[in-house]
Formats: sequence, structure tokens, C-alpha cells
Amino acid sequence: MTRSERKARRAWRAGGVAGLVAGVVMGLVLHGILALMPTIGALVGIESAVAGWAVHLFNSTVFGLLFVAVFDHPFFDELRRDVGGCVSLGVVHSAALGVLTGGLLLPVSIGLAGATSLPIPTLPFPGVTAGLEFGVVIAVAHLLYGTVLGGVFAGFTLEESVVAWLPGAPTDR
Repeated sequence: MTRSERKARRAWRAGGVAGLVAGVVMGLVLHGILALMPTIGALVGIESAVAGWAVHLFNSTVFGLLFVAVFDHPFFDELRRDVGGCVSLGVVHSAALGVLTGGLLLPVSIGLAGATSLPIPTLPFPGVTAGLEFGVVIAVAHLLYGTVLGGVFAGFTLEESVVAWLPGAPTDR
């Protein structure tokens, strides 16, 4: 196997693992603050936290692989040379996912399920501000997803001198 083939394999593996780890962090926010996992499970017909976590972590892993498919190209080489650049790409990726999933996929899923609206869980301040609070928590969760995605991806793909906080060379990770 050539060096570029090994590098490509490592990038795909890093994307999947980074997506999963970022999904856990995002899921803790979604579940801990909004108790949203049963609602996510309901989108596939099983209204339970376990189903919600399964769906969320599967999607997070797939979106981590999508990150590699989109950003592992020569056009983005300069940004992928350091942790900050990888994190920046992760945040851009997660913002786009937030718009795509919240603005398109979620409404379509709700419509296919026959519901007319998503039951929005509220924070300790129910009422007029509940929708705003919900949106802020979702935005923060996506920001965390992108930050963790980019950071973990960097940890698995960058040279040791750039990611000194991780032990070993990238080929050992």
C-alpha cells in the first residue's frame, strides 16, 4: 500500500471516529438539556432514548465521513495543516449540517411521520422564549459537534509536531 493510500485510509478512519466522538458530545448536550433523544428516536418510529441515541450516533458517524468526503481535497490542504484549520472546517461543516438537517431533513421527516409540528421541549423558561432557547441549544450543540469533529480529526491525521498533545505518530493512532 502506498503512502497516499495509507493517508487516505487514515483520513476516512479519522472522519468516522471523529464523527462518533463529536456525536457523543453533541448528544450529551441535546439529551442533557433538552431531553431530545426520544424525539429523535420517534423520527424513525421508536420513541425512546436508546433509539434516539442509536440514530443520532449513526448519523454523526456518517456526517464525520461526509466531512472527509467534502474537505479531504487539495483545495483545503492549507486549512488541514493545523488544528485550528481542522476545527474551522469542522465548524463550517456542522453549521451547514445544522441548516440542512434543521431546515430540510427534519421538516420532511416530520411530514412523512404524519405530524404537523415537532414537540419542542422547553428549558426551565417555558413560554414565549422556549423556541429561541431551543434554537440556541441546538446551535451550541452543532458548534460543539464541529469543534470536536475538527479537533479529533486533526489528532488522527496531523503530524506529531503539530499535535504534540497526542502520543505517537499519526500512523500509530
